[in-house]
Amino acid sequence: MKQRPNILFVFSDQQRYSALGANGNRVVQTPALDRLAGEGMACDNMFSNHPLCSPYRAILLTGRYGWQNLVIDNEYRPRRDIPTLPGALRERGYGTGHVGTFHLGKGPYAEADRYGLDYLAALHGGRGYFDRSYYENESGPTFFDGWAPEVETDLAIRFMARHLDARPDDPFALFVSWRPPHWPYAQYPPEHAIYNPADVDVPDNVPPQMVDFARREIADYYGCCTGLDAQMARLLDALNRFGIRDNTIVCYTSDHGDHLSSHGYGKPSDHWLHESMRASKATPYEESIHVPFIVRWPDAIPAGVRSRAFFGAIDLVPTLLGACDVPLPEGLQGRDISGVWRGRDAPTDAEHAPGGSESVYLQNMAHGWPNREGWVGRWRGVRTESYTYARWYANERGPWLFDRSADPLEMVNLADAAEARPALEEMEERLHRWMEATRDPFEYGKRGARGFLDLGQVFADPDKYPGWGVA
Repeated sequence: MKQRPNILFVFSDQQRYSALGANGNRVVQTPALDRLAGEGMACDNMFSNHPLCSPYRAILLTGRYGWQNLVIDNEYRPRRDIPTLPGALRERGYGTGHVGTFHLGKGPYAEADRYGLDYLAALHGGRGYFDRSYYENESGPTFFDGWAPEVETDLAIRFMARHLDARPDDPFALFVSWRPPHWPYAQYPPEHAIYNPADVDVPDNVPPQMVDFARREIADYYGCCTGLDAQMARLLDALNRFGIRDNTIVCYTSDHGDHLSSHGYGKPSDHWLHESMRASKATPYEESIHVPFIVRWPDAIPAGVRSRAFFGAIDLVPTLLGACDVPLPEGLQGRDISGVWRGRDAPTDAEHAPGGSESVYLQNMAHGWPNREGWVGRWRGVRTESYTYARWYANERGPWLFDRSADPLEMVNLADAAEARPALEEMEERLHRWMEATRDPFEYGKRGARGFLDLGQVFADPDKYPGWGVA
C-alpha cells in the first residue's frame, strides 16, 4: 500500500498576497517560491479569516473559529478538549512537528500543551530576529546564534532527518512558522538588503504624507521576504536530498497581511498615530486579509496552474486531512477543498459555505493586547469576488462596503450610497447566513466588562494579567 503523503506546511507572519513574485510583484525577489508555484498551484483567493497572529494559528490548529476554540485574541490558549490537526494526523501514524513561532501557549511545553505535536521548537519571548532562544518540548529555553528563520530551518531539516531515520515507513507532518516579515522590518541578514526605496511601488491608498516612510519600510519588508525565500530553497533542497519530494505536500502561506501604511495605518509602536490607526493587520482591508498560498503535490497537482477558488484558514484542517485520507473529526467548521488541488470545483454545500462557495467569512473578535479599547474594534465581514463588506458590533465605524471591481484599492466606502443599496443588502444577507451556520454569538453572546465575548477563554499566561478575568 502506498504511504500517505508527508506534509511540509510553511508560513510566514504578516506577508500580504502581493509580496510575492509569483503573484505579479516585479520588485520583490522570491525565486524559490516562484519556482514552487511553477511546479504546483498558486491560489489567488486565500484569506485569513481572523487576520491576527494567535487567532489564525488557533484556526489552523483546530479547524474552528475563535468562539469555539476560545482564542479570540493574542493572549489566549486553545481549548484542550477538542481535536486538532496534528492530533488527528498523529492518530493515523504521522510524526508531527512544529518549528518557529507558536503563539498559543507559554513554555515549557508539556504533552497537554503541544496539542498533538510530537516535537515543538517554539520561539521564546524577546525582541528582534537574531540570536533567539527556543523551548524544545519541555526543555529550554536554549539559545541559538543567528537569524531566527535560518535557525528554524536547521531545526526543521533536523526533524525530517530524525523522523526518516527512526520511522522510515511512517509519514510526517511538519509546520514551520517564520516570524518575519512581521515588524521590526529591518531585522534580516545584510545580504538581502538589496532594495532601494526609490524602486518600491507604493499603492495609491497610502496617504501622500506617508509615502516616503512607506517606501523605506516596504524595502526592508521585501528584504525579509527574500531572506525567507532563501530558507524555503533550503527546505525544498532537503526534500530532494531525502528522496521524498514526490510524496510530500508542500504548502506556503502567511497568517495575515500587513497594511504597510495603506489607508494610513501604522504599527503599535507608532505613537504619533491615533491608537485606532496603529494596526498593521486585523482590519477587513485587502492588505490585512489577503495572503499568498502555494501548494505543490506532484502526485495530484499539475505544474504551473492557478486557482481562483475562494477559501480561508478555516478550510485548511479538513483540506489537509482530506488530502491525506485521514477521517475528519467532528466539529470542523471549514470545507475540504483538496478536490480543488486535484482540478475539481470547490464544495458548495450550505453547511460549510453558507454565504456562497465564492465567499469567505472574516472577523476580529477583541480589541487587542489585551485592552486597547480604541483599536480596530470587533467586526464581522464577508469577502467575495465583487465586494468586501464588514460591520462593527457597536457600529462605531459604520458598515464598510467596497466594490472590488471598480475600486480594488478600497478607497471609496459605498455603504451610504443609494445606488449600492442592493449590494449592501446582498452582502448583509450573506453575512447573516455565515453567522447562523457557524453559530457565531457576535450579536447575542454574553460579553464581559471589556466588551469581549465571555466564552470561558483562558489566558495563555495568567500571571501576566492578574485580575483581568477572562473577558
